[in-house]
Amino acid sequence: MLKNIVLNTIYAIAEKGKRIGINREKLKSFLFPLYRCFCKIQYKLFNNVYLYHVEIPVTQKCTLRCKDCSFMMPYFEHPIDYDVENLLVYMDRLFASVDTIQIFRILGGEPFVYKDQDRIIAEAVSSLKARTVDIVTNGTIVPHEKIIKTMKNSKLTVQISDYGEISSNKEKLKLVCEENGIKCILRSMTEKNWFSAGDLHFRGRVAKEISEQLKHCGGICRSFQNGKRYFCLRASFGTILGIPDPSRDYVDFTNKMDIKEARKQIYELNQRKGFLACNYCDEGTGEYMPIPPAEQIKDQEQISI
Repeated sequence: MLKNIVLNTIYAIAEKGKRIGINREKLKSFLFPLYRCFCKIQYKLFNNVYLYHVEIPVTQKCTLRCKDCSFMMPYFEHPIDYDVENLLVYMDRLFASVDTIQIFRILGGEPFVYKDQDRIIAEAVSSLKARTVDIVTNGTIVPHEKIIKTMKNSKLTVQISDYGEISSNKEKLKLVCEENGIKCILRSMTEKNWFSAGDLHFRGRVAKEISEQLKHCGGICRSFQNGKRYFCLRASFGTILGIPDPSRDYVDFTNKMDIKEARKQIYELNQRKGFLACNYCDEGTGEYMPIPPAEQIKDQEQISI
């Protein structure tokens, strides 16, 4: 009884937190220590593995070229789609290893360019572990009918990032969602609160500095990158672009492992005081500055730099 009361209270607070309309970076930074405390209480008292927010990219391909993309999409020389069969296996192993994921978010790149998106959506919404499922899109593509059909689920919400004129199909996509009874949110640029984590050079911070940095980080979102669960988006996408990738800094679902061991690794990763990727990032420091959202890259020289 006590366990159910505590867990349902946490779930209710977390659900309301999604809808608080204030600066999201400040909110995340404030909630980060509280979130880790909740996770610790659930694991230690109830043997319950809880994740507030997990994001799974299905493709590196995008229809926009945002200069300060937090996923660094324009800087992939040869963007790829992830193999759907592998993704489904990795998702199944992740769901088997946790008790609850408050928000399971599907993204890209641009997720609606992924031809097997309907299979990923179906797997996510059918899982009892995922309480809500989000798809984040830049509003440039209206998905095919087979994807629209799969999105008709009460757990799923389409989040459209409104970047003005470059989100060329945002209104059409919103209308399609409304006509099909699909929950849809149109987020304006003022709501997105874009910040720059800086480029991928090594900062040279020592362990004490990284620990202090992480205390001020808003890292409540875990990135599930092609079968490896990282602490944050910077780590998961940055390692593809050259950040060192030590095995201690992720949970590897590409190989089947004992569920008890997987649960232990998920919890321990969530409670870590620092990661190598922190030394390639400015979040949690005074250098983490607000920037204009979705500024587009105009030429190849900007990508080279």
